[in-house]
Amino acid sequence: MSSTKRYWKDLGELHQHPGSMEGRENEFPNEQGIDQFLGNASISGATTGRRDFLKFLGFSLGAATLAACETPVIKSIPYVNKPEDITPGVANWYASTFYDGEDFGSILVKTREGRPIMIKGNPRFGINRNPALAKGSINARMNSSVLSLYDTARLTGPKAKGAEAVTDWATADQAIEAGLAAAAGKRIVLLTNTIISPSTKAAIAAFKAKHGGVVVTTDALSPGTPTSAVEHIQYDTISYGGVTGANLKSFGKRVFPSYDLTKADVIVSVDADFLSSWGSTSENTWQYAVRRNPDEVMSRHYQFEARMSLTGANADVRVPLRISELPKAVVALHAHISGNKAGADAEMLKATEGAAKALLAAKGKSLVLAGSNNEGVQVLVNSINSILGNYGTTIDLDAHTHFKQGDDAAVGQLVKDMNAGKVGALFIAGVNPAYTLPNAEEFKAGLEKVGLSVSFSGYADETASLCSWIAPDHHYLEAWNDYHPKPGHYALGQPAIRPLFSTRQWQESLIRWAGSYSSWHAFMRQTWREQLTAHGAVVTNFDETWNTAVHDGVMTVPVTASTTPVVFAGDVAAATSAATKASNGGGEFELALYTTEAIGSGQHANNPWLQEMPDPLTKITWDNYVCMSPTDVERLGLNMYLGEKAPASVVIVKVGEKEISLPVVPAPGQKPGTIAIALGYGRGEFGEKVGMAACVTNHNGEFKPVGRNVYPFTSLVEGLVCYDVLSAGVTPGGNTYPVAITQTHLTAMDRHSVVKETTVATYKAGDKNAYNQPHALAVHEDVNADGTINALDKKPVAEFDLWEEHPVEGVGHRWGLSIDLNGCIGCGACITACNIENNIPVVGKDEVRRSREMHWLRLDRYYSSDMTKERAKAEGLGKIEMYLDMEVPSESPKVVFMPVMCQHCNHAPCETVCPVAATTHSNEGLNQMAYNRCIGTRYCANNCPYKVRRFNWFNYVSDKFAEVNPAFNELGRMVLNPDVVVRGRGVIEKCSMCVQEIQAGKLAAKKAGTPVQDGAIETACSAACGTGAIVFGDLNDKKSKVRGLADADRSYHMLEEIGVKPNVNYLVKVRNADEAAAHHA
Repeated sequence: MSSTKRYWKDLGELHQHPGSMEGRENEFPNEQGIDQFLGNASISGATTGRRDFLKFLGFSLGAATLAACETPVIKSIPYVNKPEDITPGVANWYASTFYDGEDFGSILVKTREGRPIMIKGNPRFGINRNPALAKGSINARMNSSVLSLYDTARLTGPKAKGAEAVTDWATADQAIEAGLAAAAGKRIVLLTNTIISPSTKAAIAAFKAKHGGVVVTTDALSPGTPTSAVEHIQYDTISYGGVTGANLKSFGKRVFPSYDLTKADVIVSVDADFLSSWGSTSENTWQYAVRRNPDEVMSRHYQFEARMSLTGANADVRVPLRISELPKAVVALHAHISGNKAGADAEMLKATEGAAKALLAAKGKSLVLAGSNNEGVQVLVNSINSILGNYGTTIDLDAHTHFKQGDDAAVGQLVKDMNAGKVGALFIAGVNPAYTLPNAEEFKAGLEKVGLSVSFSGYADETASLCSWIAPDHHYLEAWNDYHPKPGHYALGQPAIRPLFSTRQWQESLIRWAGSYSSWHAFMRQTWREQLTAHGAVVTNFDETWNTAVHDGVMTVPVTASTTPVVFAGDVAAATSAATKASNGGGEFELALYTTEAIGSGQHANNPWLQEMPDPLTKITWDNYVCMSPTDVERLGLNMYLGEKAPASVVIVKVGEKEISLPVVPAPGQKPGTIAIALGYGRGEFGEKVGMAACVTNHNGEFKPVGRNVYPFTSLVEGLVCYDVLSAGVTPGGNTYPVAITQTHLTAMDRHSVVKETTVATYKAGDKNAYNQPHALAVHEDVNADGTINALDKKPVAEFDLWEEHPVEGVGHRWGLSIDLNGCIGCGACITACNIENNIPVVGKDEVRRSREMHWLRLDRYYSSDMTKERAKAEGLGKIEMYLDMEVPSESPKVVFMPVMCQHCNHAPCETVCPVAATTHSNEGLNQMAYNRCIGTRYCANNCPYKVRRFNWFNYVSDKFAEVNPAFNELGRMVLNPDVVVRGRGVIEKCSMCVQEIQAGKLAAKKAGTPVQDGAIETACSAACGTGAIVFGDLNDKKSKVRGLADADRSYHMLEEIGVKPNVNYLVKVRNADEAAAHHA
């Protein structure tokens, strides 16, 4: 007999309430025929294949998705394929270019269903392409830039000062044009970052012609006051005026040179962090890595600096000096090279002697760099390079870059004229002077006296919020643009998505106010047509030439090499005097201001991925702090150990009349008597809307900026911005501050099974056992047949098995990674790439502080220690004393960076302890996770010797993480990769070796009817590694690159003695240093 019980979901259904029933009926859309759907008037305006296709699929996620559903107004050309419509589940790649005034690189943009979700380097074209690896080199800031496209703090349209809401462009144009008319007779100034776009320069010229009368071209070699009423002033947030000014004095060219590190046998850097933030880092990194292969002729790198920088951490020989001693070191180095040692500091002559000998032995194949912004120091560096014959080999002044053209003196004069009421209109693009200028308060005061001020910022940031109007620019992924980084090299940026909001490209705004109603794309094409003709290029079919350039992302044109020799004409005596003067005035503490690998100068402070990326050296996230020598930390009685329950001591740093309070972090390698603080933090201090994650709720429940702004500590010295303070006060604050640190141990504690390193001399000698001795375990057998069973009787670890072998060796595929410790520079691009590809949540400072960060890949940093087992034995130390001393880094330690992810062990300890078989082994060597089977016992995490498994303590798409996790809001979720599931609370997750990419690669090979080609599949980390340190492939393919590396003499497995047989191997670190005992075998 059937049941007559009645079930209901709520009272509305029980009582058949009309409203409830109507809502239930409308829960799902009514079925429509195709003709009815396509006949809907609301979508009749759709004109492009991508948009129609997505609407046909029923996408309706709001403005962002609607934008993603349509191609750019002008059809973009995909990099690999040219699909008319999107194929669901298949990614499209578009060639484009990244440039933000600091970093530059040719890139590929991955889109899924019309949404940009991933950035990687262009492997075929661009100045950042590593030809040895066919891979584009980009940093963490560049690959993370896709997230800012989906920032909810972006302005949705033009906005007037004081207005609550945005307005339309017609209203804004009318008001701005009226303001321009009222500015007649006063200076009209365009203040921008360094412009390397030919079309943008043409747009500026058109604007000048409209509002400035006759355009007067100023001689670039003798800059003076332009006679035009409209002026264009370029301002670099981080100034390179010392370099360009020195080149003007030395060679008559105010330019930033091109460097070629691949030709340098010896590199000497004096405080130039060229692998992280100095110069063209996307070129420097791959060029440097090419010469760090010990199987080739390996370069030797000397670094003189006060703060342990990323570049210093990679040096073969690092010499820590006080900040005031760095100019003296350049003077001493010049004395060695020139042979005239009169007036040079004796101590610095000794400190630089080794570097000078190496340079003299490598004339024409060496390079000297300096990070100082002092013209005198840079003139001396030019003189050194000239004597060594480096111009024309490692330095190219003819094919110089077009980067770093900021003019500090012109910016200083602008601020004075603004305060004097001489500026009638000011347009600001790509810079934030109210936040970054040393005299920002004067700039703010002057801005109030300017009749019309317009910012093109996409945010109501520190400068934009003070301007009369904000005319928000497109995000670069929504925009067309062109670039001219070097003579003969051009690059194009194309939109990968339609504008999400009512923004407008700032160059189009300029030409609109110049009286033209041409689109920016049409203006660009016309500029290119004219420029190609002017340069004598024969273009029979311009459209074909243009389309090829868009497809490739770049275009190269032949350039006639100069035959004029480079002649140094600088005043060495005056330069020596200026450098010596820069060394005067050192106090108890000297302060160095620097930029980090993550947020740079501060324009990326609103990127949660970058805020949560651990600093490569201090391993701290979500803060800036005072880096201080452990010696000084101990002397001042400050906290040495930092952790979840061990907060940092706070100190008050005072420079002149300005002071701030910041936590202190002990930083091995920091020269005693010096401190260092990162710029770029403290954004949105006065309530400005600068973007997600720049301000968060702190441990006291207060909504505050992340870190503190220390740009006020910079100063103007002889017209140039100075980032060194030779007399700073440091006083203990008497309180503490919690910091989020991801690695609390400093050294490897002489564990040779973790880090192995040696010298190039030992490596070249050819005895593998001298630097990479395989691990063996003692057994109860007389292995060596000496008649005695003792600790000398050992067998290789490979002979011991706790479990039966998985049938992966020589059967099908066996995927693996090889990581070269020589190639890893610690940039962190692999971390952010992994986070992006695999939808890894951002958890915020408090969770990181509790060791709950979710990163699948971590970058371990190990400092060297003076204590070893051999030394402890010689000194008669007990084991406890020995191990305690091993935890203490050297005062000037060596550094090793070690990327660590799931090792995908063939004898994985995690698999044997899972009670529900949520973690299993595939027949291709992968350690797999079944998320919907995991019950969260965390036995696997406990049993993992590498500690690479992460537990979801929370549902991270919740209010608790609204301020930091991009996936919390609908717009932010557009960046998620649909190929990777978002994990829920209570399950374990870890590196999957990008199994989704493996499957896609195998499917592509199957469709092509060919075996999977070596290099056709890449993990996110290997694709992001422009130095080639991380290599992915099939270990069963004996011809594959990864197999060759796995079988190399330098190859070893981390913690090999425990016998888990990982599918990830490491290559021994090799240093080009003289000391014979600098290796762990």
